[in-house]
Amino acid sequence: RDEVFSRESFNELHSYLRNADENATDEMKEKFNSLVENYFKTLQHLQFIDKETKATSNDYYIGDLKKYLSKLKELNDKESHTICIVGLEKAGKSTFINALLGFELLPTASERCTQLRTVLKPPIEDDDQRLFATVKFYDDQEFRMFFDMTKKTDESQEQLEQRKKEVSQEREMLKAKFPEECFYLGGSSDVQRERAVIIRKLHEYITGELYVNIIKEIAIYTDKLPGKNYELLDVPGFDSPIKEHREAGLKAVKTADAFLFLTNGQQPSLTEPQICLLREIQENQYEAMERAFGIITKLDLCQTAEKYQEHYAKAANELFSKDFKQEHIYVACPRIQILDPNCEEFRVIEHKLRNFGEELEHGFEQSKRGLKHFIECELPKTHLKQLVDLGRMRLARSVLDRLEQIKEKQLLPENLTKMSIDEYIKEYNIEKWDHIYNKDIFVPAFTKVNVWHTTIITKQRSQFIDGVKQKFFSSFMDHTKELIERKHPIEQLIYETRGYSKVQLNTHPIDNAERESLSVELEKIVDKTSDILAEYFFHEYICEFENILNEVCPQLRDLYRAKLTMEKCKNETHALILRVCRPIIMASLRYSHSDLEPKRDAISYLISIAPIVAFNIANSLDRDGTSGALGKEIYEAAESLAAKNTPSAAIIKALFKK
Repeated sequence: RDEVFSRESFNELHSYLRNADENATDEMKEKFNSLVENYFKTLQHLQFIDKETKATSNDYYIGDLKKYLSKLKELNDKESHTICIVGLEKAGKSTFINALLGFELLPTASERCTQLRTVLKPPIEDDDQRLFATVKFYDDQEFRMFFDMTKKTDESQEQLEQRKKEVSQEREMLKAKFPEECFYLGGSSDVQRERAVIIRKLHEYITGELYVNIIKEIAIYTDKLPGKNYELLDVPGFDSPIKEHREAGLKAVKTADAFLFLTNGQQPSLTEPQICLLREIQENQYEAMERAFGIITKLDLCQTAEKYQEHYAKAANELFSKDFKQEHIYVACPRIQILDPNCEEFRVIEHKLRNFGEELEHGFEQSKRGLKHFIECELPKTHLKQLVDLGRMRLARSVLDRLEQIKEKQLLPENLTKMSIDEYIKEYNIEKWDHIYNKDIFVPAFTKVNVWHTTIITKQRSQFIDGVKQKFFSSFMDHTKELIERKHPIEQLIYETRGYSKVQLNTHPIDNAERESLSVELEKIVDKTSDILAEYFFHEYICEFENILNEVCPQLRDLYRAKLTMEKCKNETHALILRVCRPIIMASLRYSHSDLEPKRDAISYLISIAPIVAFNIANSLDRDGTSGALGKEIYEAAESLAAKNTPSAAIIKALFKK
């Protein structure tokens, strides 16, 4: 009360915030960390007092303060920050982003509006391959959620079903690239041509309606951003017809450190949808307007300087009336940044900018500098200010209330002047340690373990299985990429082999040797993938289980150890996977249809070991729309096995019933 929560302390902090400049960032963060540590300790003391006075109604209030302090600390500790670019249709978002990039990537006004989430990121350091872009795809679970498409107003049910079918087909074709597709520069001497090819492909993704339900995010790595510690996120979901996209847009703004609100200066009065959008943002982000930047676009389309001044003044006043800070309002012409200086349009716009005034001529660069200053200086200041305000308006009052309760109920000993409250709590805890340990540490830790185990293994079982499948699939596809692309010119190998009869060529020995080599190689890849999956199991589940248990005694982090070691986990995972994968390799790859007898034996073994896997292989269609020769052989083998008097015959018969 007399130090951290005194009026003098708060006045000193407010004075510091008013005078702090861009060179005081590190010092501000240190002050923040010191203050938040004191606040957490204060909350701990408040909880102790409430426990003694049996004031359980305050638990929620203190818990809420703890969550808020943790969130503020997380924001203050962030090394990379996110700025959202928001705006409704025709606000000029795509042009603004293209100007930041220095080339046209997003569709312009004449094309379909962007509905894909786009992120601009600083280049990755020490990246020899010069990563240019990544395309992240929705996983199976996310795709199922977005696949419940909304029917368009002018669309029949039949057209909707056809659209769904086209989306599914396109997604199947792209699955080999999951979970993300990467584009690199520097593979050839002509980098400009290489970049143009990548941009065309990305443009196809961005403008193609099918990809809205397939692609989650496109990230572009560029050195054109005015700082290295933040990324710009284009949030297209606010006017999306898909409910989940709109929710994702609001979620992005809620977690962003700042946002750019673009508005069309040709329509200076804010529309009702724009006002609703601003209201939603304010409701979803604390002190949103402290972090808001208003960008007025398209004023270069004005025909006279007078009309420009009229529209500019009106648009700026509209933003100011909606609580945008005056110094955070800019007028910009991003279009000129991506035009050829030798073209007629560039000369016309440049002439207008000179006549209309410095605000418009230098507005784009000023907005970039303003963003950089905000992220590097103002943002740490806002975090410290929020912390100070929380202490002054909420914590200080709680401290005074508890001090009054202590006096009234004489909770603390008379010699408290010789003993700090920390020392008193320590002595109190020693006296009642057995009860405290059992009630506050041991039982909650084991309850948390049970909840975690039940949630992961039972409640979220399908999600758990999907995650395992995706991990195995992505790892396996990465390791088999070179093997799949490899060519096997059997005829050429025969020509090169010495001792072969040139009159009557026999492909079988060469083909058999190639199949044997590929089978061995593929089994080694399965081994590697199995190791990756085992490590995933061990770290995600076994280690996490141990971590929760060890909260029983934080001082001894290895108090509980699972009997299942990494090596044992690998061995058991290997056994499970190879039990199915080896028969698949033998049945599908090892033997050709010329070796019919061993191939049929391998197929029969596969059906006996894993009938559902065999059934799925038999029913997967080739490019020509048939199950192929292998599918036919599986069905014939299944028919033969179903006729035998064995325990599995009934299962096989029911599964492969035509």
